[in-house]
Amino acid sequence: MQFGATIGEACATFAITNIDDLFVLVTFNAEAATSKVMTPFRIAIGQFIGFTVIIAISMIGFGVSLVLPPEPIGFLGLLPILLGIWKFCHLFFPESEEDTEISTAASLKGIFKVALITVMNGGDNIGTYIPLFAQVERAAIAVYIVVYYILLAVWCLAASLIMRQKHILALVQKYVDYVIPLLYTGLGIFIIVKSNCYPWTIQQIDKSTGSNPGEGTMAGVTTFILLASTCAMAWATVAKRKIQNTGDVDLPIRDGTNGTPQETATRDADVDVHRDENSRKRKLW
Repeated sequence: MQFGATIGEACATFAITNIDDLFVLVTFNAEAATSKVMTPFRIAIGQFIGFTVIIAISMIGFGVSLVLPPEPIGFLGLLPILLGIWKFCHLFFPESEEDTEISTAASLKGIFKVALITVMNGGDNIGTYIPLFAQVERAAIAVYIVVYYILLAVWCLAASLIMRQKHILALVQKYVDYVIPLLYTGLGIFIIVKSNCYPWTIQQIDKSTGSNPGEGTMAGVTTFILLASTCAMAWATVAKRKIQNTGDVDLPIRDGTNGTPQETATRDADVDVHRDENSRKRKLW
């Protein structure tokens, strides 16, 4: 094994298979600019966990010799699309942000989301690493994996530094709520198109039936999934907003002064009456 050549091959294969992950990391760091749960450190943890899963699947595939085709993994790209739709729904029904305490469950949820999308975007990595590992020595595989993790840390740092530019951060904070849903939707479409999962599935359906129902079947299934999920998320968002509004109404009325809630409400009503009288006087003049 030529050590220098092996490192060069590892760098080249990582760059080829992970150039799109830089876009994914920038997307997550854009969300972290205004999120209390998502942070660059948690993004890096999720990225490393997801990449570890990719390496594990690649090693299993190396052992069983391409038993698992990479194309079906691309269907997981529907999840980022649904995530983008969910965030788009929140533009119309924003959640209250009064509670600034971040629970451990929320932190783990952010890490899991990064790891899951990293795995979803790893179909090309798996398709490349399995035959690559099958063609090199075992010692070279170890070198490849070590170099991959080093470059992954560089990727995470580069994405974080890009978002720390003040002019970029100012734009992100201004438009992030509108851009993030589009980025997640675009990421899902990119994963699906790149993985070639739809043509592969259509071909498998056509082969198994002896006719050509693949395109219609996939179009119908995809449309149903997207419409049903969108309606369910819209309903859940509206229902959650109604529950929040009901909770706000049920809170006792207090203005920071002494007295019972009923007395405070009476004082507020008197203030409103005086305001109405003053408003009528101004109209007369």
